Amino acid sequence: MPHLPPLFDSSTPPRFANLRGYLFKKKTMVTTTHKHELRDALSKSFDTFIETFSIFEENAVNQIPFAGSWTPSQVVVHIIMATDGVPDVNTSPAHRSYDANVEKIRPWWEDLNRKFKSPEPLQPDDQPRSKKILLEELHRTYAKDLSIVEKADLSAVCLDFELPSVGYLTRYEWLWFIEMHLKRHQYQLANMLKVVLR
Repeated sequence: MPHLPPLFDSSTPPRFANLRGYLFKKKTMVTTTHKHELRDALSKSFDTFIETFSIFEENAVNQIPFAGSWTPSQVVVHIIMATDGVPDVNTSPAHRSYDANVEKIRPWWEDLNRKFKSPEPLQPDDQPRSKKILLEELHRTYAKDLSIVEKADLSAVCLDFELPSVGYLTRYEWLWFIEMHLKRHQYQLANMLKVVLR
């Protein structure tokens, strides 16, 4: 039998059995504070991304601002695909802290000038897009992700996609991944905007 703290050793009276289960379960439950922090950060990142894209004129959203760049509309299509919920059709209970991987993910996004190759399924095509429709889709994904924060079990592990070099993430971790992803591409849009507004 694994070593347990004194309160939970093999001599624990039966009347404490439910308490034991509750306390162990409690360790994997998302705190109200963490939930509010996630909601506020996600809202701020979506708002800032949407505000930045909204500044582009209709005739600029499908134009390449500089060599080797996506168009603003391609950035938005990529974000819509990447933030449209989390891969949680199949889930399992967490047997670890629900936020254990957040700090493993964060360094990926801290250097905003670092280049990444987008996975094939998230690469945008080169079709021109309507700014109005893209904004509508952004607001849809925004609302969808906030609904997950408010209504879903954020501690559940999502089994439909395994993040390379990290593993399966909880809903809580995926939503922080989305928040960081939004920040990175908002920075990309802001750099495009500097060129467009010259």
